Parts: sequence; structure tokens; C-alpha cells
Amino acid sequence: MAEMCVPKEPGGLDEAEPPLWEEREIFQGQRSSEKDPGLSRSSRSLPVSRIQQSLPREMDDQKSHSPVAVLQSDLEEILHQLTRMNATMNGLCRHCPWNWDFFQGSCYIFSKIQSTWKASVSACEDMRAQLVVVNNAEEQKFLKSWDIRNDKSTWIGLSDEHNEGSWKWVDNTSLHISFWKEGEPNNHGDEDCVELSGDGWNDSKCSKENFWICEKPSALCPGL
Repeated sequence: MAEMCVPKEPGGLDEAEPPLWEEREIFQGQRSSEKDPGLSRSSRSLPVSRIQQSLPREMDDQKSHSPVAVLQSDLEEILHQLTRMNATMNGLCRHCPWNWDFFQGSCYIFSKIQSTWKASVSACEDMRAQLVVVNNAEEQKFLKSWDIRNDKSTWIGLSDEHNEGSWKWVDNTSLHISFWKEGEPNNHGDEDCVELSGDGWNDSKCSKENFWICEKPSALCPGL
């Protein structure tokens, strides 16, 4: 008796045969594994490993070229330039104007003409200075060396014209240290103003014409 053939349903799948898409995946997988047996396991991890290795190098490059690093480099260069400029300015800087002498933080100018004590006070004020105020023995010695060299008496900023016997400096401070010559002050003939003469001070008439000495603070140089 002849076997009966049962026709397959249209679009149906034989249970013994795998679906077509599974065959394609298996076939493609076999071809890939035949070409490179290790590819199937390592192909996924390889790109990640390379990215991880390149990250530190890229981060270092970013740090070296970051805005913070560039700004720090610019600031260091600016500081170097300012240091060089200060050194140059210090070399050019003068503590005192021309024709003035520097001593103990002050500038002094010695007149080339003679005037009364009051006219000498005004002349110093016109130069934004004051008739000299003697504060210590070193300053007295400095002033006396000029006086001896020129052999001339010079006015200093001390008088008692407002109150006899009460000596005041032109800056209105009281007399604390003095260098009177022997026998001075004697107020002989109404002598109210003080001159530097020889080795010490002498009171003299304010109307007398003497040379005079002006004093003012020295200027600070850059960076000092």
C-alpha cells in the first residue's frame, strides 16, 4: 500500500529544521570564528581597554594646556617683568631732587644767598620744605661740616620770638636736644633766632642776614 504524503501547510516550519535566521547567525558566527578564533571573546573588550589606556595621557595633555596652567604661566612672566622693572627704576631713582643732599632719610639744600630768619623760613616753605630741625648729634655733625667748609653762619629753624626763653622749632615742637656754644644763648640785644656758627649754636637777631638750610623728607624709590 502506498504511503500517503501529507502536504506541508503554506508558511509552516518543519520542527526538525531550524529557522532560516538561526542558520544565518550560526553560519556568520562560524565564519568569524574560523578567521579569528579569539575574536569572539576579545573583540568586545579591546576598544574599552584602548580607551582606558588613552585617558590618562589625554588628561595630562589637557592639564598642561588648561586655562589655569596658562594663566599661572602668564602671571609668572608678569612677575619676572615687574622685578626687572623695579631693578631698573631703583637704579634711576633719586631720593632727593637735584642740588639737594641726602642724609638719614631727609633731603637738605644749602642756600647760596643770605636772608633774614623769617625770609629763610618762607624760602623753605616755597620749596615745600622747612628751615632745618636738628634731631640728633649725627645730624648736627652733618650740618656743621657744611658750615665749617663754607665758614659762614646759617639759620636753623629754632627761635623764641613768641615766648622769651621758650625755644620752639618751626614745626612747633619743643627743644629736647641742644648744641649751644659756651655762654649761649645770652639774648644780647634781643636775640630770638638761632644760627649754626662754628662748633655750635648761637642766638642772634632775627633781622640779621645769614645763609640758611632747608630740610624735607626724602622720596621712596619703587620696591622699597
